[in-house]
Amino acid sequence: MRTRPAERWYEVALGALVLVVAAGMGLALAGASGAMVGGALGALGAAVLWTQGQRRRALRREVVEAPFPDTWRRFLHDRYEHYERLPETLRRRFEADVRVFLAEKRITGVGIEATDDLRLLVAASAVTLSLCWPEYEWDQLTEVLLYPQDFDRDYEFVDDPELAGQAHPWGTVILSVPALLESFEDPWDAFHVGLHEFAHMLGLAQTEFGAVPVGFPGERAQEWLQVVEKERERLRRGKSVIDDYGEESDVEFVAVAVEAFFEIPQALRQRHREVYAILGEYFRQDPAAWDDERGLVL
Repeated sequence: MRTRPAERWYEVALGALVLVVAAGMGLALAGASGAMVGGALGALGAAVLWTQGQRRRALRREVVEAPFPDTWRRFLHDRYEHYERLPETLRRRFEADVRVFLAEKRITGVGIEATDDLRLLVAASAVTLSLCWPEYEWDQLTEVLLYPQDFDRDYEFVDDPELAGQAHPWGTVILSVPALLESFEDPWDAFHVGLHEFAHMLGLAQTEFGAVPVGFPGERAQEWLQVVEKERERLRRGKSVIDDYGEESDVEFVAVAVEAFFEIPQALRQRHREVYAILGEYFRQDPAAWDDERGLVL
């Protein structure tokens, strides 16, 4: 796994904050002697935080340094077109991030077994988005739930389900297994429930989903909103290669645009150049160019 210096700075800052707060509380409650006791307890707390961080990094190194299983590599080669298009250096990075995601994130089957194959497809969906962000941890993600079929808004399995997936502001992503499998079976249909729901998680800030993914520079965020307005009008006129579910809202447009960026990148670049350029800058990836290099044509 790539080193993440920001994580270490965060641990140092948090430890210092614990120390200062504990000492301050001790001073307020019992004067100088209380400050000493509080400081000692704060130092202990800071040491525990640092030790936990060191342990987490050590576990990550152990996970990444272990050979990537050949069965996993063959599975991804067979099932995931985006893995195939990645340049070799990024493919190795992708494998490392998949291993860490699987080691650190909870993936639970609800009425269905969360097999290694399904877990790989979940991890591949998320890592596709964050691959070129060395500092990104998916910290907002608490758990992925796998459902045996599509569901309605009350999470019931009915004859006419509405949802193939859902992202919740408290950090849970729900994915219908049949929809997830379908997402990987046809790599050119601009439908991918995993990419869609994890794209929503990128816009999660303070328990709300935003129309601009977190991390967009201010000026780029305004440009994105202007582009979204134009593109949703094109959707309404049937002049878009982006899924018409993007008509629902600016938030949904982000998710379907991300699906198109990774599933039909050449078509998106040709028909929606501004969308492709902004998303390419944001994700630091150029899948259309990688398809060009493979000799693929529209």
